[in-house]
Amino acid sequence: MQEAPPLWILAGTNPSAPALVDARGSMSWLELEARTNQLARGIEGLGLVPGDHIVLSASNRREFIESLLAGMRAGMVVTPVKTGWRAEELAYVLQDADTRLVMTDGAVARETADAQAVPVLDLDQGVGKSPGQGVEQGFNQGFEDWLSEQDEAPLPHDRCGVRMSYTSGTTGRPKGVMRAMDVARPFADAFAASSQFARILEVPSFGPHLNVSALFHGAPLAFSLSLLAAGAPMHILGRWDAELALEALADGIHSTCMVPTMFRQILSLPEEVRARFSAPALNCVMHGGEPCPQPLKHEMLAWWGPILTEYYGMTEGGMTVANAREWLGRPGTVGRATRGMSVEIRSPEGEKLPAGSSGVIYFRNPAGRTFRYRNEPEKTDDAYLDEGAFTVGDIGFLDDEGYLFISGRKADLIVSGGVNIYPAEIEDLLHGLPEVADACVTSEPDEIRGESVVACLVLAPAAAAEQDAAVARIEAACEQRLAGYKRPRRFLVRTEVPRDGTGKLLRHQVRQELWGDRSPFAG
Repeated sequence: MQEAPPLWILAGTNPSAPALVDARGSMSWLELEARTNQLARGIEGLGLVPGDHIVLSASNRREFIESLLAGMRAGMVVTPVKTGWRAEELAYVLQDADTRLVMTDGAVARETADAQAVPVLDLDQGVGKSPGQGVEQGFNQGFEDWLSEQDEAPLPHDRCGVRMSYTSGTTGRPKGVMRAMDVARPFADAFAASSQFARILEVPSFGPHLNVSALFHGAPLAFSLSLLAAGAPMHILGRWDAELALEALADGIHSTCMVPTMFRQILSLPEEVRARFSAPALNCVMHGGEPCPQPLKHEMLAWWGPILTEYYGMTEGGMTVANAREWLGRPGTVGRATRGMSVEIRSPEGEKLPAGSSGVIYFRNPAGRTFRYRNEPEKTDDAYLDEGAFTVGDIGFLDDEGYLFISGRKADLIVSGGVNIYPAEIEDLLHGLPEVADACVTSEPDEIRGESVVACLVLAPAAAAEQDAAVARIEAACEQRLAGYKRPRRFLVRTEVPRDGTGKLLRHQVRQELWGDRSPFAG
């Protein structure tokens, strides 16, 4: 078999150029090639075979990317998971994925894997002893010592693995999204082809890219890996911090990927910090993960210029994209479908709806069924209208030119007195008010209407000092700008509303609190 070309050849760069950069320094492409080969061989040496499942639970560091690439290179199914998960959440995924190895640098993951008798490869401490015997049994040797003993030569087979992701669980328990493995496809071909994602998104240049999100998040990780495959050095911020992110962006970075929550935090920095910011090389800021309120988007565009590109997508696949010019021409749009995909709006009965009509959003992929929910065939069937069109239950409409606008999630829909109400519309209004720092709109039981609208508010600091007056102004704004049936019947002031690591609103947690045992999400 012909030996696969090294990573730097695939990325169109040179072996001494930086590939990964984190707080500890940089790693060249030559080093990345050697270490991923060693790690892939080490994984096989632990008894895993192509198709086995690896769970990756690690902080933002170079070894995260090494582990992912090595697992893929060895033909494994690699599942990055949230580092903030509790033992119960992680145990569910370890069982659901039939996990054969946990790669981690966290105590919770080590202990949970041990309790499930799953072998552990700690990215600091090395290979764990005797799974199921207690983590106090320790490790055989440190990770670097163990890695140095592995052969740097590529594996004799070049078989590409696959990355499996779990949905964010914003409406319930996470679902494993599994894509078909093409066992005949070499890793080298798959790595090189992944750069097409960045090209489809029309990234202006393939210079240094800054990853500011936790690496386990699907879209930012896919964006970072695509640019890496195109030869762009990946700079990894150890943890999200608004001021540190601005400092890093100013250091010659060309692109990054953010969520609107990050925009809010950046805009909340002291004026003197914002005034110092200068990043002349920055030419592309992808953002998504949650709806971006129009006032927030306008404020960021006014500061950073037309370099923001909004995307809408999901773990299951399918994506729309809107650059700044497109968005300014159609405020609120999340763009048009990327090349090779199309978007359709359907009625609850499955009938195709015309432009301007709101309904269920379906992505159509000519390749047919490209994913399945692991261990949940019924949910997989429910997601597909036919062999090519699928939905995750989001609601929206298309304009005459095919630009998509999101109304909300079917699971978030409030039906009050027989009328449909989408929380996202109300939240968009609330986020535009100076008194509101954050908001979550949901419902509570209503004996007359069935359910009524409730707004949970996080007040801006100045408004919090005069809470009653601020809430009265918010209520007045809703009366002026919302139809009567959409107005919140109650306003609850909180110190925070629940969000996951990507900034996605965990609305079901607030709804569960208000509905208790009557909630459809109970249990």
